[in-house]
Amino acid sequence: MTLLHIALQDGFFNDEVIIQVNGEEAFHASQVKTRFQIGLAASFETNVPEGLVNVEVTLPQKKLAQSTVLEISALTYLGVSITADDKIVFHVSDERFRYL
Repeated sequence: MTLLHIALQDGFFNDEVIIQVNGEEAFHASQVKTRFQIGLAASFETNVPEGLVNVEVTLPQKKLAQSTVLEISALTYLGVSITADDKIVFHVSDERFRYL
């Protein structure tokens, strides 16, 4: 098992957010809102098995959902943002995200 760090970054505005990792709910919160000064709304870590990991992000009130499959072999950072045209985008890094 290894850690997957998920950060909800830009574009969240009082949203309900559900994140499933390998089909199991890992995060569910309402009123998720990006703090524009730092570009971060929320973050959490979850243990995942090494190998392919499916992450699905759903914003039910906005009728948005997107998933990604990651190849996990060590601590991984996944950033999730909502674009101005209401698309969910992912950013994967092996380094911690930096916030002001």
